Amino acid sequence: MTRLKADRAGTKVVKMISSRTVPEGTRVPLYTAITQEGSVSDETKAKIAQEITRIHTSLMKVPTSYVRVVFLSYPKGSGYTAGEEAPTAALNCVLRSGHTAEDKAEMLKELWSMFQAHTGIATDQLAVSLQEIPSNNAMEMGKIMRSVGHE
Repeated sequence: MTRLKADRAGTKVVKMISSRTVPEGTRVPLYTAITQEGSVSDETKAKIAQEITRIHTSLMKVPTSYVRVVFLSYPKGSGYTAGEEAPTAALNCVLRSGHTAEDKAEMLKELWSMFQAHTGIATDQLAVSLQEIPSNNAMEMGKIMRSVGHE
């Protein structure tokens, strides 16, 4: 549950049930799921997007509206592992730097398990990664992002 309120400076913020406060418009992350065409149904994509959102918000303590998920696919015969044609898949997340190593490790484990369970992708065909960027290297809603913990 989130609610909108203004801080002393009049800046709109979204207040979580936790003690952490995050400014409205400070979003990211962006998840990109890449799979072979036809290997993941639209229904499964929706479930994966919901699970990514649940996992990210529970560990990183941000509102659900901050999480974005995009699915991309490639034609059969265009994926390779170890130089051999394969139905490889990847789940990549771009997020602001500043999260704890423990939170990131837990998130990777949960994302891996969830993605594999929903897609049935073989362990040797899946890659899951987090790509941290400095907050000042990202812009959303016309504003430069703020650092984690300096919201």
